[in-house]
Amino acid sequence: MFMRHIPKRLISILAIIVLVIIIGTAGFKIIGGKDKSLLDALYMTAITITTVGYGDVIGLDDKPFGKLFTIIFVFIGAGTIAYLFTTLAAYIIEGELRKVFRRRKMEKHISKMKGHYIICGIGMVGLYVVHELFLTKKPLVAIDIDENKLELFKAHDLGEVDLVVGDATENEILWKAMIEHAKGLFATTDSDNDNIVISLTARQLNPSLRIISRCNDAKNIDKIRRAGADEVVALNFIGGLRMASEMLRPHVTKFLDMMLRDKYSPMRVEEIHVPAHSPYIGKSVKEIDFKGIGNLLIIAARKANNEWIYNPYPDTIIEKDMRMIIISTPEEKELLVTILSGETKKGA
Repeated sequence: MFMRHIPKRLISILAIIVLVIIIGTAGFKIIGGKDKSLLDALYMTAITITTVGYGDVIGLDDKPFGKLFTIIFVFIGAGTIAYLFTTLAAYIIEGELRKVFRRRKMEKHISKMKGHYIICGIGMVGLYVVHELFLTKKPLVAIDIDENKLELFKAHDLGEVDLVVGDATENEILWKAMIEHAKGLFATTDSDNDNIVISLTARQLNPSLRIISRCNDAKNIDKIRRAGADEVVALNFIGGLRMASEMLRPHVTKFLDMMLRDKYSPMRVEEIHVPAHSPYIGKSVKEIDFKGIGNLLIIAARKANNEWIYNPYPDTIIEKDMRMIIISTPEEKELLVTILSGETKKGA
């Protein structure tokens, strides 16, 4: 596992050094004869290639061939060692420079972000959140104390995900993630106390932010809500419901999985907000040109007073700040958003 992270060039050089040591040990053993041990030959090899020069332990004064072998071996061995250290230095410097440039590039990109989502804490829960946002092409910024999470993103084919390295409970780190311009925040650390602090801090820094928090212990749900979270997801509770649903209604859960998480399915369950300036406010659902959009299906609507309308009839009146729950492709969703905003009357 460790060898995978070592460049092939370094592995090749190390292999050559091992070969040089073997050749040197064998050569000095032959030159020294029976009176000299393998340890003496290895010692001579070591002090020769490192140019330490502690002294001749083999006895080369009366051995012209030995002197010639040593001269050639010094150049080959010392050169190989020098090349190894040069390569190591270059590898370290290049790696550090690459990190610096990558970090600066991300900081520059993050500083221009608006309407994005912030994920605080990249464990398995946070990784799933990042994965879904990435698949649905939502702008996002991750926060974690471990910079190696960038490699985790690459391992899961998530491309260049922007990462702010630091503690999400600190104001400065949230500012770096441009929280004042963010649309939503996920508190996904494995500590309920940290999620409480993150929710409280984020709410103070951006009162209009939508905050979704993870909760490990159900007794902390109210605390996290009071801290500022709009919704709290208790993992044990959700997991239990999912297990029961898999037993009682397996095909329903499979359908929802396909709609919500299957990256190969073009359809998604989406949510549409009817803006206050929409020209369709006061009109009926049937007045929207759905045929011009595609196979989009409205399955529910939620009024501003939180009243739900399931399977809306064509005569259902569209209201300001109504939320429509639809099944559509991402392209169809964007087209409906454009229509409801009044930018166009027809999908083209």
